[in-house]
Amino acid sequence: MNSNIPAFHYYDNDVFLQESQVLFKKVWHFVGFKSDFLNDNDFITLKIGGTPIVVQNVRGTVKSFLNVCSHRFSILQQEKSGNRPLLCPYHGWAYDKEGIPSGIPKKPLFKKFTKEELCEMKLKEFKVSFCGNLCFVSLDENVESLEDFIGVFYKELESMSLTLGTKIDSNSMEIKANWKVIVENTLESYHVGLVHAETLAKLEPSGLDFSFDKKNSSWTSELNIVKDKGGYKKINSFYSPRDYEIDGYKHILIFPNLLISSTHGVSFNYSLIEPLDANNTRFTSYVFTALSESETKSIVIKAFEESLIAFNRQVFDEDKTVCQFVQEGVRHTNLSGKLSDEEERVHHFQNSYLKFLKNES
Repeated sequence: MNSNIPAFHYYDNDVFLQESQVLFKKVWHFVGFKSDFLNDNDFITLKIGGTPIVVQNVRGTVKSFLNVCSHRFSILQQEKSGNRPLLCPYHGWAYDKEGIPSGIPKKPLFKKFTKEELCEMKLKEFKVSFCGNLCFVSLDENVESLEDFIGVFYKELESMSLTLGTKIDSNSMEIKANWKVIVENTLESYHVGLVHAETLAKLEPSGLDFSFDKKNSSWTSELNIVKDKGGYKKINSFYSPRDYEIDGYKHILIFPNLLISSTHGVSFNYSLIEPLDANNTRFTSYVFTALSESETKSIVIKAFEESLIAFNRQVFDEDKTVCQFVQEGVRHTNLSGKLSDEEERVHHFQNSYLKFLKNES
């Protein structure tokens, strides 16, 4: 198979701007977990296609708004996450759960605003939807339902998310590579033997057990660690029974930039790949273990968690290095590249991506 994306798509600024408008502003974006919005005023901020967004628990309801004050256009919530009212830090304008100004300091100094005028200053609101414990937002008023967007993987993602127990690690890094380079790297195991010789390769993942649905895909692989034998038996037992349980490894792409994986249904990784510009990307991963009925962790379980954190961080550091070398090289070729059967998910991702850019989605 030929690689379908031209080399210049991995560094061209005009292509990046086109992606922002016709791709990222048209799909559902992963934001975080229900646990991020447990309390009134809990919030997360992000940018989608360059647009600043805040997702916040406002009086018990998770809402999403343009993160820009209607008064003099300051950014409202200025941290990546936190807990504070939906209140502008510049002049103190406050907003209610509908995004309408509800508190204006020195209000008598303004002309008397009618109810209609206050509604005209309403923060632009965006759609929020949940798949189990996973929170998504979309800027597109006409976007399909989240369940339709995720397709055949919806029930599995829901089950996986409801099995999540302790978040044992959050790891964020900036990678000097185009976002598509990083996504494509995660979609194939062809590189594992060389790039991850001392980490992932030792688990011996293999095979072409791929599934495709719409723009999303998955890979299932056996591993050389068996969940109910050897040293892993105690670990498996600690997290049993559980609602989501598999043999081996499962990796899912929710197009365009959310990667979810699990080993035996015991550990889970959620990785979000956020474009910063044509040549730089923020990679954030969250590592969870499954729920456990036991409240006391043995030395074995604590050691397992520590090793899991170290393993994931080393694998992602290895991927960071190779992706940055790809970004350096892609500027110097006009070749289309070639794809093996092991890279079929890359081919599917590229086709989905190009359909968006051609407005054929």
